[in-house]
Formats: sequence, structure tokens, C-alpha cells
Amino acid sequence: MNHPRPPPFELHRSGTLTLVEQLAAHLAGRIQAGALAPGARLASVREAALHQGVSPSTVVAAYDLLQAQGLVEA
Repeated sequence: MNHPRPPPFELHRSGTLTLVEQLAAHLAGRIQAGALAPGARLASVREAALHQGVSPSTVVAAYDLLQAQGLVEA
């Protein structure tokens, strides 16, 4: 089953926000804008990591942050 992938976006590795914060903010924006329907599954950790060129631990931390903010469920 294919899950919606976030469109590629540029992560700023020397910016003021960490990669985790940037990824979480991007996904939060898509959720709040309705680009991801309620109940939609996020991309797998591995798929999102490969897609964005980050480590799986970065994606896990971003997903955990979204869960802590009440935007996604485990």
C-alpha cells in the first residue's frame, strides 16, 4: 500500500531550526492545510528518510514531535 509522501522540500542544514524541527514543521503545515486527510498514514520512516536525505532517527524524532503536538497518532 502506498502512503502519501511529503513533496520534496529543501532542508537547511545550517539554519536556526534543526532538521527534526524543519521536517516536523513542514508536515504539520501539510496536516493543518488539509493536504493530509484525517486518518491518512504518513510515509514509513525509511521511505521518508530516503526521500528527504536524512537519517531514519531524524524522521522518528519528527514523527514523535508531531505526536506530542497531537497532530498524529501512533
